[in-house]
Amino acid sequence: MEKINRYSVEYEWANMIFYQEVEAMTIQEAKERIQHTKVNASIRAVHVIEDVES
Repeated sequence: MEKINRYSVEYEWANMIFYQEVEAMTIQEAKERIQHTKVNASIRAVHVIEDVES
């Protein structure tokens, strides 16, 4: 069973601040998920919202 967490990622993109929830195994993976879709995004903060097991 993999350990999945739900993260809130705060990032700056196109001179605006956004918050997005993502499910990932690590903080680094959560950052990469945002940067994959928003190539020039600058990650400002990542917070764990809850642990989810799948």
